[in-house]
Amino acid sequence: MGDVASYSRSRIGASSLDEDSYIGVDNLLPDMRGRTKSNYVPTEGSAIGYQSGDILIGNIRPYLKKIWLADSSGGTNQDVLVVRLNSESLDEIGHRFLFHLLASDQFFAFNMQYAKGAKMPRGDKDSIMTFEIPIPPLAEQDRIVAILDRFDMLVNDLSSGLPAEIVARRRQYEHYRDRLLTFPEAA
Repeated sequence: MGDVASYSRSRIGASSLDEDSYIGVDNLLPDMRGRTKSNYVPTEGSAIGYQSGDILIGNIRPYLKKIWLADSSGGTNQDVLVVRLNSESLDEIGHRFLFHLLASDQFFAFNMQYAKGAKMPRGDKDSIMTFEIPIPPLAEQDRIVAILDRFDMLVNDLSSGLPAEIVARRRQYEHYRDRLLTFPEAA
């Protein structure tokens, strides 16, 4: 992953953040369900900046699978990793494709493998960047993303009243995500 992405190094003043633009690990939802408004917003200092297209990953207790594909700009703290595609990689990998790769069980299992600490394990930032990602042609990425986005929409739209259907669709989504994101090893 380190060949196509890096961690955000930008900073944003705390005074320009609000409950919508500040993301802490507490308002990232578990099980890859996005985020909510923040109950806490710092009032002084600076935060790590994120922008639309960045992927924010909760770095405390990685087993909770907290991840969000930013659709706006804002700031976060050191407990949230901000993964940003390198500008020279934008013509070979898409934001949503990388997001789906990092929202996979394989990524979170990899992250937990290198996590440090017992009660509140933290992912190892350096190890995370060694996570190997396949990079098929952009057209194939777009096809995979369209399928996974459709399953994701089905799961989230059904959440208001059909629990059994949700479970079935989640299993189906995970099955197809894992199959679509598994590539033969290059020789």
